[in-house]
Amino acid sequence: MNHTRSDSPRPDRRLGWLWGALGGGALGFGLGSVIYLLITPLLDASTGLVRELQGFSWNLVPTLTVAGAVAGALLIGRLRQ
Repeated sequence: MNHTRSDSPRPDRRLGWLWGALGGGALGFGLGSVIYLLITPLLDASTGLVRELQGFSWNLVPTLTVAGAVAGALLIGRLRQ
């Protein structure tokens, strides 16, 4: 029997970056949500300009989600090389 090796990468190798992005995005979302929930009451109780940061604090969640997804994809991609 002649077994020839395929030049195409295994399916799990091709989708590794996707799983890394999903995992990293989930971790980033969770971390951003926890930070948001912890600092919102503090900012709400503040006065002046510090209170205005409450509106910007929600940006932590999508920012950390995207950063986590990118970091996860890059990390898994580098580890699987």
